[in-house]
Amino acid sequence: MKQKIFHSRKFMNTDIDITVIQDGQSTIEIQESIENAYGEFDRIVKKFTRFNEDSELSNLNRQSGKWVKVSEELVFLVEYMLNMSKKTDGAFDPTIIDFLEVYGYDKNYDFSKLENPKLDKLVADIAKKKRSWKDIEVDKKENKIKLVEGQRIDLGGIGKGYAIDLAFDHLKKTSDNFLINAGGDIRSNGKNNEDKFWVVELKTPDGSAGQLELKNMSLSSSGSWARKVKQFHHLIDPRLGKPAEKNYSTVFVLGETSIQTDTWATALFILGQETKASLGDGVTAVFF
Repeated sequence: MKQKIFHSRKFMNTDIDITVIQDGQSTIEIQESIENAYGEFDRIVKKFTRFNEDSELSNLNRQSGKWVKVSEELVFLVEYMLNMSKKTDGAFDPTIIDFLEVYGYDKNYDFSKLENPKLDKLVADIAKKKRSWKDIEVDKKENKIKLVEGQRIDLGGIGKGYAIDLAFDHLKKTSDNFLINAGGDIRSNGKNNEDKFWVVELKTPDGSAGQLELKNMSLSSSGSWARKVKQFHHLIDPRLGKPAEKNYSTVFVLGETSIQTDTWATALFILGQETKASLGDGVTAVFF
């Protein structure tokens, strides 16, 4: 049986597990690729989180109302999000940040805000004043982005999937067989140490919905249970500013890349089961 090398570190408030199957490569070579993979998670957190005042994203948000020179990477991410917003008619929305903060999803995760008797009014006021994702302008040629004055964006719906894909590219340089599991967002390549395709468990509030064999694929999920706080969950319908109330608890999305499945999982939980029949992008979904 081939040797399995496993590492786990915490980024983005979740465990990032990397498993690599050693098959002729040196241990040093594998360890270096794993370090580079984790380096991408660290870099993405520092560069694109709204919780870091020195991040490129925070700098863009501070300068709303004018054109801001940004990295080619941020242009790519914002364009990707805006395309998702268009495809999902706003169910995926990078301007959701104001709603997130009023519910307590700020730097301190202050969920005492949920006890505010004026919470519904605050949400309604934000919904009236909030400018649309359609108002965001992107200049690819000059690598510039312009937010409407007072507008801010959040990369929480795309950052982890993007980081997984970057980590995947580093690992693939030295290994044919590995698995990245970032808090349930998973991307596989090749086979495990028993020379079988990777098998992952589909976890739901009721336990397990079964297992799935991953053949060089990405799997992401969104649900109303993993981060539940009292009777509130973090999956807010950005079109309404309120938690999405559904008759299912979890959606699993399977696709080629993690940026793809991560963004679609968020959107599909909001959109509902009737949407999956019209999915594009080569992704499939199942609801539990």
